[in-house]
Amino acid sequence: MIKLSCPSCGAEVEFRSKASVFSVCSFCHSTLVRHDINLEVLGRMSELQDDLTPLQIGTKGVFDGQPFELIGRLKVGYEDGTWNEWYALSGDKVGWLAEAQGFYAFCYPVTGIQAPDINRMVPRSPVYIEQVGQMQVEDARNVHCLFSEGELPFNAGLGRKSFSVDLTGSNLAMATVEYAPDETRIFAGRYQDFDDFQFQNLREIDGW
Repeated sequence: MIKLSCPSCGAEVEFRSKASVFSVCSFCHSTLVRHDINLEVLGRMSELQDDLTPLQIGTKGVFDGQPFELIGRLKVGYEDGTWNEWYALSGDKVGWLAEAQGFYAFCYPVTGIQAPDINRMVPRSPVYIEQVGQMQVEDARNVHCLFSEGELPFNAGLGRKSFSVDLTGSNLAMATVEYAPDETRIFAGRYQDFDDFQFQNLREIDGW
């Protein structure tokens, strides 16, 4: 864990993952980029209206028998709606918990391979991804960052844009390819029922 001071307000900012380079100060909401042991202020994150998610920073769960804890959040917007992507720390590995319209999927980064040509990412098209397998494109859309909190492995400032592709396979398999201006990222995992995550430290929501 790395502990630094926010250049704007002096509050302590923790980076629990070595892969994290971006954080939002929980006190003054400054957006910060880490350069080794120095923090650079990029701007300020706007307040988020309550979206009734039961998850929060510090929520713990289990996937494939491995415990994890949510340490960051990216709220993504597109033309017809929004979803949450939660950055998770699992031992010495990091992963992502996607939360969209009542569905949950956990996935890990896939590295060392070439992403499919973006022009092939058309809904209902079959796509083969090395280390992942045969998949089918479900959705492909332009997205942007509406909100971020906690720590994240890339610059997730307000308005960050990318082209996101969701794919599905057999046995609840899923994958996501994100084509961003600075880097293309691939993630693979599978869908899982909410109760199977054995979540702890959820938000208290009336009626939940």
